[in-house]
Amino acid sequence: MMENVLKMLTITRPSMTRRTGNGIKSLVSRVVLFVLYRALKVLACDDRRVASEVATWQEGQSVAIEASLEGPAICFKKESGRIVRCNDHTPVDIRITFRSLDAAFLVLTGQMDVANAYAQHRFMLNGDINKAMSLVRCIDIAESYLFPRIMTKRILKRVEAKEFSALRVYRKVFLGV
Repeated sequence: MMENVLKMLTITRPSMTRRTGNGIKSLVSRVVLFVLYRALKVLACDDRRVASEVATWQEGQSVAIEASLEGPAICFKKESGRIVRCNDHTPVDIRITFRSLDAAFLVLTGQMDVANAYAQHRFMLNGDINKAMSLVRCIDIAESYLFPRIMTKRILKRVEAKEFSALRVYRKVFLGV
């Protein structure tokens, strides 16, 4: 009898397939968050719409996007009119935390749009929602450069026109040129 109770109370480990899947999702989420940060940094200098949004942010305004409580995260802030990366442990003004790695993976890979994820309570927002909406507008513009048009039609309500080639953004994101 006691053995059965102990068996019920023991925590089972996820299967190897599940652990491998989570590892891959974590890696992909980490890469996408990094590319998103670099794209926002590039677009804040080159795209007039993102530059005007970033100009409305207060100096020192910081943002954290976390794929889950224990998953990959990116933290950046506005400093001297530019977007710079900051320590993950820095207190932030806006924190977007996805409830699970699966939810983050869906949004970060373009399988689900931010509006649906918000409606389905797949992430939590801490901070001023007006400032967060400015960030979301910047992310929408970045997605229009980073994702193919077929994907952006599905995940964005309105596909923003590009001011220059997406290849230019990719070149600057990956090569820093």
